[in-house]
Amino acid sequence: MPPVSSYGLHRQDEFLFLHEQDGGRCVSPGYGRLDSPFEVRVPHWLRCPHQLGTPEPGPTLDHPLVRAMGPDQEGRLFHVRPVDSLWLWRLAWMTPGHERFVEPWPVLRTPRIKRIQPKLTLTNIAPVVITNTGPGDLLDMEILAAMPRTRNLIISGPLRPPGAETLDPAGLPLEHDWPAEGRRQLYHLIRRSPA
Repeated sequence: MPPVSSYGLHRQDEFLFLHEQDGGRCVSPGYGRLDSPFEVRVPHWLRCPHQLGTPEPGPTLDHPLVRAMGPDQEGRLFHVRPVDSLWLWRLAWMTPGHERFVEPWPVLRTPRIKRIQPKLTLTNIAPVVITNTGPGDLLDMEILAAMPRTRNLIISGPLRPPGAETLDPAGLPLEHDWPAEGRRQLYHLIRRSPA
């Protein structure tokens, strides 16, 4: 089995495989019984941060915050104002998992950067979200923002890290089925993924 260094979506030929803590499965339409040819190799102490259900067709919300929190990750840097941070917890249900990926910065054990760094490339279909940062954390946030990543890095605090795009939840419905939204976004991601 060829090794891969992250969870998430991996391609072999025209087949797309979703790797999570319990192994890999083919998510290409009509090939659900295919075994994955890949083996995920990550440090033993890291667990997959998501456990997505079966992709499902249906309409998706076209909103910048929803896209940043959904399974279509681009490794971008975002900022969310503290007053809007509760939306991060709501939208985290789009890519639910074994462990939360919304991490309150002050309660992280030191050294914080070393703890977060391997998570930046742990998967390619769920963001890293850090909340409760303060003005004194700006240097640490700049260091994290400069590190390589396969996931979006979303930081919530009073100061916007340089280069971060601020996301605003304006227009999002309070009552929405966020797990279903994540499954539908995954479906559309798979459908438009090049063969």
